[in-house]
Amino acid sequence: MFIIGFLYRLLSRYILPIFRITSVASGQMRQMQDKMKEMDEKMNQQNNQRDTNKKVKKEGDYIDYEEVKP
Repeated sequence: MFIIGFLYRLLSRYILPIFRITSVASGQMRQMQDKMKEMDEKMNQQNNQRDTNKKVKKEGDYIDYEEVKP
């Protein structure tokens, strides 16, 4: 009985909390990584849209520079 009680205390005080903490922490890390991936994808999509819009605008907006003397 003494050995069983000692093992129960050891498991309940030290080993099980460590497993709980690691599982919660890994879950939160996974969520943060997923959010970062989503943010990266959104930023890449926005940058691609801006790049395509800039290319279209640059083609027609070019004006030759002429120096004007006073």
